[in-house]
Amino acid sequence: MHIEKDLHKIKPKNRYKVVTKKTQIIIGFSQRKDDFHINRLRHKDYGNTKKWNTYSITRDGDIYEHYDPKFYSDFMGIKEVDKSSISIVIENMGSLLKSPEGEYVNWINEKCPKKLVGEKKWLGQQYWEIFPEKQIENTIELCKKLCDDFNIQYHAIEFHYPHKDMKKFNGVVLKSNYFEDSSSVNPLFDLIKFNELLMLKE
Repeated sequence: MHIEKDLHKIKPKNRYKVVTKKTQIIIGFSQRKDDFHINRLRHKDYGNTKKWNTYSITRDGDIYEHYDPKFYSDFMGIKEVDKSSISIVIENMGSLLKSPEGEYVNWINEKCPKKLVGEKKWLGQQYWEIFPEKQIENTIELCKKLCDDFNIQYHAIEFHYPHKDMKKFNGVVLKSNYFEDSSSVNPLFDLIKFNELLMLKE
């Protein structure tokens, strides 16, 4: 597993310089095509935003480290949670709409290739972008490495919805486990299988 630390590295002004203890890894989804979520953050607040995630994982499984995970940012917007977590954004367009022409588009009309479209009726939606196998494999490997490096438990939440005591959980969670109205959800992300693979130790 290779982690690219230079290509999309952010400036010190885009994260806090305080080293904090970590107890969680938080996974979110980009809701965008390709690496457009990275480009958006580069220009957000005239380049001064601190809303950066720690890592991004592309559809091909490439891993980008945006800043050293011992630090933190305002990714979640909850100071206590941000200080104690490491964030991973997986490139995925999430829910999709089927146009009259038979094309699949996300919330801002970006097109998703048909080969990447899966179908599951959930929360009033039917079409979703799938997760390529290499992307999931490398997400698991990165989570294992971070669990080892920061003494976080090899355990992931197995549901997508919010829970009031999520702050107390030591392990891997989803961004949607914190927010009732979070759009960072895709039911094709198999949390039970993810957790089984995460807990397998070589």
